[in-house]
Amino acid sequence: MHNQIRNRLVNFVVLHQYKCLLIAALIFLSGLPFLANTKMDFSAKVWFASSDPNIKTLENFEKTFGNDESAVLVIESDSDVFNPKFMSMLEDLTEKMWKVPEVMRVQSLTNFYWTRSFEDEILTEEFLYSEKIKDQEYLTQKRKEALDHKVIPGYYISEDGKSASIYAFISHNPDKAPDYAKITEGLKKTTENYRDEKGLTFHYMGQPPLSDRFQKVSFDDLYTMSPLLLILVMVYLIFCFRSLIGVVIPMVIITLSLVSTTSLIGLFGFTVNSLTFVLPSILIAISVADSVHLMASFYDEFARTGDRFHACTHTLRKNLWPIFLTTFSTMIGFFSLTSSDIKPVADLGVLAGVGTFFAFLYTYLTAVPLLIIFNKNQTPKSLKVKVLPEDTVRKYLDFVKKYRIAIIGSFFLISSLFTYLAIKNEINSDPYTYFSDEDPISYGNRFILNSYGGVGGPELIVDSGVAGGVTSPEFLYKVESFQEWLEEKEYVNKSLSVINILKEMNQSLNEGKKEFFKIPERKDQIAQELFMYTMSLPVGMDLNNRMDLPQQKLRLSILWSLQTSKDSLRGVEDYERKAKEIGLNVKTTGKPILFHRMNSYVVFTFFTSIAMALTLITVIMILIFKNIKLGLLSLIPNVLPIIFGAGALTLLDKPIDIGCAIVASVTLGIAVDDTIHFLSHYNLLRKSGLSIFEAMVKVFTSTGLALIVTTVILVSCFGLFMFANLTPNINFGILCALVLSIALVTDLLLLPAIIFCFKDQE
Repeated sequence: MHNQIRNRLVNFVVLHQYKCLLIAALIFLSGLPFLANTKMDFSAKVWFASSDPNIKTLENFEKTFGNDESAVLVIESDSDVFNPKFMSMLEDLTEKMWKVPEVMRVQSLTNFYWTRSFEDEILTEEFLYSEKIKDQEYLTQKRKEALDHKVIPGYYISEDGKSASIYAFISHNPDKAPDYAKITEGLKKTTENYRDEKGLTFHYMGQPPLSDRFQKVSFDDLYTMSPLLLILVMVYLIFCFRSLIGVVIPMVIITLSLVSTTSLIGLFGFTVNSLTFVLPSILIAISVADSVHLMASFYDEFARTGDRFHACTHTLRKNLWPIFLTTFSTMIGFFSLTSSDIKPVADLGVLAGVGTFFAFLYTYLTAVPLLIIFNKNQTPKSLKVKVLPEDTVRKYLDFVKKYRIAIIGSFFLISSLFTYLAIKNEINSDPYTYFSDEDPISYGNRFILNSYGGVGGPELIVDSGVAGGVTSPEFLYKVESFQEWLEEKEYVNKSLSVINILKEMNQSLNEGKKEFFKIPERKDQIAQELFMYTMSLPVGMDLNNRMDLPQQKLRLSILWSLQTSKDSLRGVEDYERKAKEIGLNVKTTGKPILFHRMNSYVVFTFFTSIAMALTLITVIMILIFKNIKLGLLSLIPNVLPIIFGAGALTLLDKPIDIGCAIVASVTLGIAVDDTIHFLSHYNLLRKSGLSIFEAMVKVFTSTGLALIVTTVILVSCFGLFMFANLTPNINFGILCALVLSIALVTDLLLLPAIIFCFKDQE
């Protein structure tokens, strides 16, 4: 039955070349309309399913307090900022920031409102009078007041008074992610009249510039890596096949597969994100691997017989089943990623899995027809004979057979060491280390950490439990105690809530006496003070972003210097435990914490995808070979490279992040291809009556070159990522290249050594 299906498929493509090319063209054209539906999303929410509890908490926060994202303009100065020229510029920039797309609120020192007592009056007014900012004496006095204030230093100005910040808060649209590129462009446009000023440096920070930078650097990597990758592939193909059509066929398959897979993004309603950019390299690698196996066999047989129809028939009969199996196993590796709770990872699994099938389909429909149409003259002697002559292969295999126990033992010892190293590694990430040290985002982040102690961190929803609970003194005392505990932590810059406003208001109502910088003792007094403060504020600057309308929940923002997921989540766990001790109902959210909470999902993705892929691939190998021993044997050269890769990350001092976590499934699906080609050919030769040694010689001389060439191409494809700009892409490239290289070594060294331990009659 299996042979009948294979023969029909072989005869169809060999006898109906133009019909196959037409079918390929129709499949390709059918996907083109969906390319128009392709959308991009680089927001934090894209990493989570809409039903995820973290997203539900964030949506609840946004519905109550608005978007937590803000674009931050930090102005670094060589001198003190409290001078007329700088303050005039700060005022001008603050006004211009209101015009940045999607901005709903702007805060800086020039529009900061404070409460103070003056000649028996309570004033809630601008901290800086616009008409006085050109008076140096006035600014000198305001400098002292600013640095003595509880909120201003470390938030609106740096502790040394040499830089100032403007916060542009982004409006909340539940149906659409912010356009980070437009926001960042608008942010930069506000400063265009001041960029040439000496002694000033502008840092564009916050979630919009960070996300926009991710997008730009991702595209830069794509536009740089893809052409280099294609050039490298063409060089390899020219070296191997020495013919124009030998280069054109893989390029055609790559183009068809890439475009058809990209159309799925629009068809399935997926979005392009920073993880999507590894997809082209994956598909290029797989498309080349499929076509190289076919072309290597074709040119070898065509050189021997000179009959292109016979060469194609022989090639397909030998390779169609192994290529189908490798496609199937690779798809399993990718589809195992769909179990991930990280949405872009699950989407990538679907796209790469279906894309792998497209590569197989287009290889079947186009490679053989094009080989028949464009190869009319007998090809020169096969490169295979030059690169892997039989005498050399026999000497190598004699060596492997003689020292098989030593080889197996060495692999066992080394793999044990790397298993230990792999266990010692940790899951961790820091988005600011994803860029080079010279990148403006990295530079700006270092400056903010040094000058401010951090201006980002988690957002907390503190629920009093009842409407009007925010005005309860008992509740506010607990919040105050919690904030004081927070600010004792060396990594916390400050915490912001209505507590700061209430204390200042109460002090002002009591003649500015310091002992009254505290929360009022009566509920009605608290309500009155909050009302008085709100009535004094201009439109758009009320307290709706700090407490909800029923006055049941308040927002507490923590500004800290923690940026790695490991440290941040430990900090969250620490303060949530303290809040519980105090008796506060606290929920943590915010885009930075949302990103860090992917950590547990990374662990889940790493282990579940590997376990699922290994189990399915092993079962399939056993069913295919109808031999439990060979099926289990196929596991060894595919598990060991992953162990080596994980251990190598520890040696390189690189923590496991999302890019590393998906490598296991990506490389497992690809690495098993060589094992399948190796073992399926070996199995057939053994069934034909050849001894283990002779079967092994035949496998090496007939399949060895294709395995080496495809691995070199694959390693080059992924290895190019080592020259990318984004750190996750670099880690992905290093790990993929390393794992696939080790997979080839295990296939060509460890696998034969193990097989030589069998007896010929087995």
